Amino acid sequence: EKLEILLPTTLEAELRAYQEEGFRWLMRLNAWGAGACLADDMGLGKTLQAIAAMLSLAPNGPSLVVCPASVINNWCNELTKFAPTLNPIVLKPGNARKETFATLSEFDVLVISYGLLQSEEETITAIDWATAVLDEAHAIKNTNTKSSKAAMGIKAGFRVALTGTPVQNHLGELWNLFQFCNPGLLGSLQHFTDRYVKNEVPEQKAHLKKLISPFILRRTKNKVLSE
Repeated sequence: EKLEILLPTTLEAELRAYQEEGFRWLMRLNAWGAGACLADDMGLGKTLQAIAAMLSLAPNGPSLVVCPASVINNWCNELTKFAPTLNPIVLKPGNARKETFATLSEFDVLVISYGLLQSEEETITAIDWATAVLDEAHAIKNTNTKSSKAAMGIKAGFRVALTGTPVQNHLGELWNLFQFCNPGLLGSLQHFTDRYVKNEVPEQKAHLKKLISPFILRRTKNKVLSE
């Protein structure tokens, strides 16, 4: 709470007050050695807050962004616009991929789809990333999918899940998101299911909320309407 966190000087954006708060929240969790789930409503600038965090941590090594294929170009455009000192990289087909992986360094940001995370899992999980961001992280809500299994193998100094819908269908999806951000926090899937999913008494819901609240930040549009 007392940690003084300054915005990166090379960030080319004027953050709204709640976005600054989100950035500082991310950086405090990083300093604490924990991962984060930023679950703001769609349209409130999750991408920008994550970019500011990646920019702060860029001297520690390359960053990884995993997102749906449809938003890869958007990520690259926003990285270029808001953080010109970062170098967005998109994997190209063929043998050039090996060279791309071998030459990744500080201030590089590799932007890949969930499909490529699966096909390049062995290489991606062998790299030590400064920051790893899963965008639209509900894509790994099912623990048995290839995307989920590949995501769990990512090694990163700071792990961030971005999703406006942390729970879409059932509470079990929350376990998988947190297994990426903070492995082990919610115990085993069986323990979580028995204690929280099958046992929906108010005391257990309150306990779960207390347990995850330091690691999840969700602002809705009506809460920040004045901004």
